[in-house]
This record gives sequence, structure tokens and C-alpha cells, in this order.
Amino acid sequence: MSLKDAKDMFEYAQDSQVSKYAGWNVHTSIQDSKLFLKHTINKYKKNHISSWGIVHKAEKKFIGTAGFTDWNLQHNYAEIGYTLSRKYWGKGYMTEVVNAIIYFGFRTMMLNRIEARCVIENIASARVMEKVGMKYEGILRQCMFMNGKYCNLKIYSILKEEFSGKQYDDSIKISTRVCGFHPF
Repeated sequence: MSLKDAKDMFEYAQDSQVSKYAGWNVHTSIQDSKLFLKHTINKYKKNHISSWGIVHKAEKKFIGTAGFTDWNLQHNYAEIGYTLSRKYWGKGYMTEVVNAIIYFGFRTMMLNRIEARCVIENIASARVMEKVGMKYEGILRQCMFMNGKYCNLKIYSILKEEFSGKQYDDSIKISTRVCGFHPF
């Protein structure tokens, strides 16, 4: 991501439907998007884990973010997080992106476990996790304070031994054609 992405990010980050389950506040000005991007760029400079940008290749448009939000080196696991512009929901893009992230996590970062969480009501996010082969583990009760209340989260995971790479191999043809997301 770079500061050049601020306009496109603001376009989707000001949408309350996009931020509804995301755990961050809706962006009320382009300055909010610039601050997020500056924070991310600083993480890149310090070699800290951070999300990558998702660009729609045909439109040459920044449409979301995805990547690892937490990485535990001692226990060899990481957590995935993602956000996508509402205009691109329901097209399978996030499934492609999450497959690429999982592939990267197991093949490059040598992780043993990758997990993701979503607010119980976020059916679309849970569906992405299921499509990429993650298994539902249960409910984390009131583990996130969001929009003025404590929320329950579903947690999903996939283990290295469960990941064949086939999901990624099948989707890479689409990812390189449609989404343009590759963390490597």
C-alpha cells in the first residue's frame, strides 16, 4: 500500500456496511485513510507484519486490504484479517486472496496454524473461511469491544497438515487475471 491508495481506500472505508463488522471506525475524511496508510507504511519500513493492498487488475483500482494481523513466532501461528470494497463483494475475490495468504503462510512463513475470526453476524466472512478449508472451532465470547458493545466472535483455523495447496493452485489462475493480489 502507498499514500496513492488514499482516494480509493476512502471510497470504501467511508461505507458503514464495510466497517460494520471490521473492528475499525468508518473513515469520515480522506485524512483517516491517509493516517491508516501512513501507519501501514511505517510497519513496512520496520519489517513488522501488516496487511497488503488488493488491486483490481482490470480497473487498476485499490479495492481492499488483507494479510496477517498477528504472528506468534514461538508457537508458529498467525491470524488473517481482510476488508473489501462493497462493490466487489460476492465475486469470489476475497476467497482467492485468502487462499494466496494461506499459501504464503504455510510455504514461506512456515506456519503450522493459520486462524481467522469474525463477528457472528458476519456470514459472508465466515463463508470465505469455510471456502478456503478453514474449520470452525467455536465462539470467543465477548472478546471484542466494537460499536459500543462486547461482541462474540467465531474462530476458524487451518493447519499445515490440512493444506494441500490445491485450493491455491486452482485459484491462482483467477487471482492473477482478476485480483492482482500476491504477497510474494
